[in-house]
Amino acid sequence: MPKAGKLAPAGGVEVAAGDDWDILLAEITDRSRRGTERKQDRSKRTEQQILTAALRVFARDGISRSRIADIAAESGISTSTLYEYYKSKEDLAYDLPLKNLSAFFESYRDALTGEESARERLVLYLTLSADYAREHADWARLFYLEIWPSVLVVDTEVQTSINDFAKPVIKLLEEGISEGWVSPKQNLYETAALIIGGSSQLIITWLLYRKPKNLTKAGSEMAERLVRLLEAEAKLDG
Repeated sequence: MPKAGKLAPAGGVEVAAGDDWDILLAEITDRSRRGTERKQDRSKRTEQQILTAALRVFARDGISRSRIADIAAESGISTSTLYEYYKSKEDLAYDLPLKNLSAFFESYRDALTGEESARERLVLYLTLSADYAREHADWARLFYLEIWPSVLVVDTEVQTSINDFAKPVIKLLEEGISEGWVSPKQNLYETAALIIGGSSQLIITWLLYRKPKNLTKAGSEMAERLVRLLEAEAKLDG
């Protein structure tokens, strides 16, 4: 187990055990938002056209088969104009997850009332991640099937945001120890990996096969099942 006061690094990122929950959510939301900021002299409207078109092209053809020229044509602009905004299709592909992860973190913050237990906040986090994927299927296909598994995202802002996605889970598991439904004998990072992996696999199955039909409901049921397993484990270890 990590020492009291600080959790061991996950993906090279340390999480301070005493961090305030609201500060943590504000931090990860703001970091993703800053990752998508562009120079003021660039047209935000044109940039949004490019991002919208790129998402359609990447979701349809995949990153490897997509071409800058295809995205420019889909955007209704010239290839040279697109290069003024993004130096490569990879640069463009990595901007899309950042923008959407920031929106997801914000939607989660808005859904919280401040009265939830750590258990309830974890179930909500996993449920909303599935629901967000359902509502933004093209983005989810890009993120879960191409960006997240890619070794090319290492040392990029996308990797930082992927690490940020795990931080609330780790924080809530830590609080779960205090609430008594998480065993203090288990490694928090291994547990977080199992939880996030199970939730992500559900989303991936839906993206590939559209099963289960109701992803939001399945996400909620998966979250409850994972928490009940943690509760059972805590009883055994107690």
